[in-house]
Amino acid sequence: MLSPKLPIRPEFVELAAGLAVALVLLAIARSDYGWLGGWGRAARKLARRRTLVIVLAALLGPVIRLALLAVAPVPEPVIHDEFVHLLVADTLRHGRIANPPLPLSDFFETIYVLQRPVYAAGYPIGNGAFLALGWVLTGYPWFGVWIAMVLCCGSVTWFQYRWNPPLAACAGGLLFSLLFGISSGWIDTYWGGAVPAAGGALALGALPDLLRTWRIRSAALVAAGWTLAWFTRPYESVLLGILVAAAVLARLLKNRTATKPQLARGGGGARVLIALLLLGLVGIADAAVSGWHNLRVTGDPWLLPYQLTQRQYGVPQGFVWQKEAPLPERLNPQQKEVYFWQRDLFRQSWSPVNRLLNLKRVWAFYIGYPLTIPLLLGLLGWRSRKARVLIMILAASLVWSSLYWQMVPHYLAPVAAVLLALMMRGFLVLSYWRLPVDARRAGALPAGACLAIGLWLASALAGLRILHPFLLMGHAAPPAPRAAISLELQATPGTHLVFVRYAAGDSAHTAWVYNGAQLEGAKVIWANDLGPERNRELLHYFPSRMAWTVATDEGILKRYGE
Repeated sequence: MLSPKLPIRPEFVELAAGLAVALVLLAIARSDYGWLGGWGRAARKLARRRTLVIVLAALLGPVIRLALLAVAPVPEPVIHDEFVHLLVADTLRHGRIANPPLPLSDFFETIYVLQRPVYAAGYPIGNGAFLALGWVLTGYPWFGVWIAMVLCCGSVTWFQYRWNPPLAACAGGLLFSLLFGISSGWIDTYWGGAVPAAGGALALGALPDLLRTWRIRSAALVAAGWTLAWFTRPYESVLLGILVAAAVLARLLKNRTATKPQLARGGGGARVLIALLLLGLVGIADAAVSGWHNLRVTGDPWLLPYQLTQRQYGVPQGFVWQKEAPLPERLNPQQKEVYFWQRDLFRQSWSPVNRLLNLKRVWAFYIGYPLTIPLLLGLLGWRSRKARVLIMILAASLVWSSLYWQMVPHYLAPVAAVLLALMMRGFLVLSYWRLPVDARRAGALPAGACLAIGLWLASALAGLRILHPFLLMGHAAPPAPRAAISLELQATPGTHLVFVRYAAGDSAHTAWVYNGAQLEGAKVIWANDLGPERNRELLHYFPSRMAWTVATDEGILKRYGE
């Protein structure tokens, strides 16, 4: 994602702009706020058209992002995780779950990628499946990210209508689309986040209707939502499954004491049985697909690829109550550096400073300064039963994610819709606040509504940060060194082999040696520089390729041997 170099943080600019809007609206209301009332009636009329709003929110931010491709092109992958998801996508689009082992695999050892027993990514297949879809349809995997973002924005908005009044749901859905669908890490990277967010929104959004009516459609939506979470964030999906199962069990126990008319309104016994059977069958099917994936990659249906990377490479580290993963014997210097970096973070995982930093990352990604006040007001709404349920779901998710050695914002993606719903309830509370006026005027100034509109706009402005380099500096940020070299070689005739020399301290955060599902036919192959003697083996294996070398601390491409 593009990031402008401003003398002050962009969040302060956005917040100041929002407060300025609030003051202007307050001045208008001080003289004649009938005009504001007209806009309010129009907003409420729009909010009641639920289907239109859901479609509008699904497309608003993502379509704006498409329109900006001329000035902010399709993003290039940068971090390790992005390349791993792209490897999943490339493998799937070739019709495989795993790839045959690579020749001379020492040259291609990298982070979160298995070389033995097969060449495969160590991540689940859910996010990669969307990337593969975009890749097949358009030739660019990023359009899979775009499709996932459309699904995410629509699902989150649909969730808002299930848990909030129409006006709050409409405002929340449109805000989410602008905030996350234009320039967030969920649309401008390949790291993921949109798919599990859509899954959590569908599952938790359909759950109340399922418990009330036991309709097959609601059961299908819960099952589909959980499936999206399971194949993208397996650990977080377990909590989602526990919450759904607990709610269903509590409802069934309550039905045992219900009268016949109550049972009839809530669905007869046959309908309940069919809904439960559907949930069970989908769960079994998901487990079977995961077992098959595990078998093809690790050779064991019960061993996740994620776990095998931990055994072979010592990363990722485990949960905070587990012992740290020991240092494996066969690691290259880059893999050792990543191992020690993660080990040190794992040892600090229980420190108060680390806990606060984790929460700060989550706050900065989902909330920021403009939305802090609405969130606090939403958290204070304990008198509402729906608010209590939302708060308990959010609290359980925070505790659940904190049991891992590091909390990254997209770990909480399955409850992104829950967090947004609480903030929009806070906006409702804020909008009721009115400022007394002098006795000569009737009524009171809608100061809360003016402030709410200003904060909403300040948050929406965050979605346009992708334009900051163009508006404030006149040019876009340059691509990352690997991406720049890759673009250069793609435009150079012939096929290429690039030997990468990592500088000390670069490999923990800089991704260079990543390739597609198959080396044959690849325009560019990236390989670890293992020294002149070993490098000759790879040069003999690929005799027709132009050989290059690059040092990560320089980022300058040179002909090999010069």
